[in-house]
Amino acid sequence: MGLVNCVVPHDQLDAEVDKWCAEILERSPTAIAIAKRSFNAGKQLFTVANCVGCHKFGGVGKEFGADLTKLDEKMKPSDILKDILDPSAKINEKYQTNVFELQNGQVKQGLVVEESGDIINLVENPLISATPIVIKRNDVAERQRSKVSIMPKGLLEKLTRDEILDLVAYIASRNNKDHAIFKGGH
Repeated sequence: MGLVNCVVPHDQLDAEVDKWCAEILERSPTAIAIAKRSFNAGKQLFTVANCVGCHKFGGVGKEFGADLTKLDEKMKPSDILKDILDPSAKINEKYQTNVFELQNGQVKQGLVVEESGDIINLVENPLISATPIVIKRNDVAERQRSKVSIMPKGLLEKLTRDEILDLVAYIASRNNKDHAIFKGGH
């Protein structure tokens, strides 16, 4: 049963998730590893929660976001959880969304996956479709970088605490099933 059904009414969900995640983060940078986590559950959740729709990890998934197998070794589980909870806090330029106002007044927003000559290929929402739309450069009236990540907030809403902790542990392990985090270590 997900957090939505077992903890709070849906309209209070964001505040509740933020509250308990903040509690975990405040206790200790290694609080996520206080109990033995499940590699297999984390791996399954990486697919079920659709992380694979944008992130490559252990050779699986797409690269609209960072390859999570290559995360900085200094990143702790709490850092990973913070990035999931607030994806717009720090956005890698490579994955920053662009907003295009076109000459006809339309606005298109997404990740630029290719630019050449007078063509810009833009993926608006990789979770819906990875097929880019084509924008002609001379159709662009204005172009800006967005300060909002393409990774949506609220991705953890339908997961239980244990599911979230298993997912974060899996990512923190860099796809290593023998990592100490799965043995109750940190």
